[in-house]
Amino acid sequence: MKTYQQKGNNALLILNHKTSVKVLINSVILIKGDVNYTKFYLEGGKERIVSHSIKFYENHLENNGFIRVHRAFMINPNYIKTYNSEQEVLTMSNGQIANISRRRRNVLKGVVA
Repeated sequence: MKTYQQKGNNALLILNHKTSVKVLINSVILIKGDVNYTKFYLEGGKERIVSHSIKFYENHLENNGFIRVHRAFMINPNYIKTYNSEQEVLTMSNGQIANISRRRRNVLKGVVA
């Protein structure tokens, strides 16, 4: 596997403005969207649910090295454990599985060898 360099290693991501919930961007493993909610899977098995869609976070996270691989998934390439090209799925370091859409397969070519 190739190690992917993130631009903002110590950058903070504000999940909730009212309660000031913040996480380090490089501690986010996977983001899973479900309609108007987004679930953040963090290091150490922590999970956070936010009432925004993935689109709300997409630009900021792409600028920090994340890749949108599916309508419902954004991944941190540094946490990719395995890639199954037959089923088009990624297994992340925390055991979560991220599907890869047919149209976004080519995005992973430079990341997954």
